[in-house]
Amino acid sequence: MQLDLVEVFGPYRKQVEFLTSPSRHRFFCAGRGAGKSWTLTLDVLLRALANPGVPGALLGRTERDLSRNLLPFLRDHLETLRRATGIDYVQRYSKADQVLELRNGATVHWRGYERIDKLRGQNLAWCALDEVCWSETDEITVWETVAATVRLPCPRPGLAVASSPNGMRGITRLFADRQSERDPAWWVTRCTSWDNPYLGRDVIESWRKAMSERRYQQEVMAYALRPSSVVFPEFDTARHIIAHDWRAHEAGARWVFGVDWGVARAVAVAIQVLPDGRWIVVDERVERPRSSGHWRQTVQTMIDTYSRAPYLIAADRAIPSENQWLRSVWGSRRTIVMPLSTRHDQYVRHGVTAVSDMLAPVDAPPTLLFSSSLPRTYDGDLQGIVPSMQGYRYVCDRSGTPTDRIYKDNVHDHAIDSLRYAIVAGLRFPDLHAGRLPLRHTRGPDGLFTGRNEGPNVAHF
Repeated sequence: MQLDLVEVFGPYRKQVEFLTSPSRHRFFCAGRGAGKSWTLTLDVLLRALANPGVPGALLGRTERDLSRNLLPFLRDHLETLRRATGIDYVQRYSKADQVLELRNGATVHWRGYERIDKLRGQNLAWCALDEVCWSETDEITVWETVAATVRLPCPRPGLAVASSPNGMRGITRLFADRQSERDPAWWVTRCTSWDNPYLGRDVIESWRKAMSERRYQQEVMAYALRPSSVVFPEFDTARHIIAHDWRAHEAGARWVFGVDWGVARAVAVAIQVLPDGRWIVVDERVERPRSSGHWRQTVQTMIDTYSRAPYLIAADRAIPSENQWLRSVWGSRRTIVMPLSTRHDQYVRHGVTAVSDMLAPVDAPPTLLFSSSLPRTYDGDLQGIVPSMQGYRYVCDRSGTPTDRIYKDNVHDHAIDSLRYAIVAGLRFPDLHAGRLPLRHTRGPDGLFTGRNEGPNVAHF
């Protein structure tokens, strides 16, 4: 039986280009909302049909990603195939064994690659990896481990990847290098969000307005950008440091404070949020407190200097007793005290993205600024927010290429953490963004559901 791929499943041109490539190694390098997971799971089904009697694998970042995103797409494709042919191709489907068996003898195993060592020793004919460029596990380790398992003979062997690029590093660089050598076994389909005809133009435009220029180029236009060793390359002292008298802007302004708890090293920042949505960091406390009580007194004195009832105080969740103290002092004043309580909010990469979006919106002035009264440097090995914005860096690999892992030097990260807590917590409140709720950062650029216990109960494509 022969079927028309386009007629049955309805992929658009870029998806067809990827699905029909004969290369052994294929990369669907696509933007947010371009249908990466839909495309990859359709490729899984087509590979299983083309390779009867042999096993293959569908790998996601986590078991959660598989159950909530990838497997529903795969089931939808199987149902589409059943309606088109009148044949149910599923022989066995077992969640417990994490396996799908088709009538032609092909099997599809699914696993999360957050524990990549468990995949060693497998024998597969083909494999598909979803969003591996955004894996918390090193992507090259994932690739090398998986590539070693693809060794069974079959008509259509190979490895397929569908992911947004995360800089010119890892698997993205691997494919770029092979392309520069004109190796026919390696294929890349670059697909922007705009290439998807099923995605509303207004949706993409809303993303553009909420993103930094660098993020837009990477997550929407699917460009693999040269990685920067500096976490915030958007930060420019000439653009982001301004003369600001907070007393002259008290009318209609709200106050937000971020606190990084610590006995040996602690930092807190004071932010004045103006009615037009600009956040101005006006003050900070950078200390090596002698005790928890001393740091509490410092924090309380700073907050009371600017507001008896601030709008929001955000902090790390690591020390519940300190956050309970915040609630006991300011909760009765109707202040929102919000430790970052979920793993999603605690995830450093999401906070960094939120800061970057405010530093350099695509087509608007910065919404995160810093008062010129803030110190530019501190003596010793603990720095304030301005030098930390300049000194916060990524770890570099052996070749000197920046990775996506942030270097925790215990010098610059405390000030950044205090700012990050405030900005991530503030994403929930339109009052802090000129009445417009900013784009929430989901688990990756493909926009998986956040879940009712992880941020607002919404989803982005």
